Amino acid sequence: MVPSIRNPFRLFSIFVAMAFSQLVIANTHTVGDITIHYNALSTSHLSAEVASQYGITRSGRTGIVNIAVQNKGKAVIANIFGHGQNLTGQLKNLAFKEIKEENAIYYIAIFTFINGEKLSFDLQVQPEKQGKLIPVQFKQELFTQ
Repeated sequence: MVPSIRNPFRLFSIFVAMAFSQLVIANTHTVGDITIHYNALSTSHLSAEVASQYGITRSGRTGIVNIAVQNKGKAVIANIFGHGQNLTGQLKNLAFKEIKEENAIYYIAIFTFINGEKLSFDLQVQPEKQGKLIPVQFKQELFTQ
């Protein structure tokens, strides 16, 4: 279980750090009233304080996927399933952990990668843990620095 953060703005900082650390704004996928924000990057981009708070080991070879799901702009719980796959077909299974704060809910999954690895992520998101699954696919090239 990922520890709770007392400062609600610190949780937002992990998402912002992930979104801007590679000069890429977090991606979004919208279906009806549901908006899914997603991003993937090396954990070495996280501050030591944020990584420690979440129990994440900072490493140039460890990546993190971050997902946030909203319904009409309000954070909602979700089931998230999926994996990453590199160009040789090697799968990187993702086990998402839920992080809840006052007005935010995030899901993170940790995986390993090699420098310059191009990954295709294939996720299924089930907002409010019911109803139809929403597919989310994206590609990310990751670097060890």
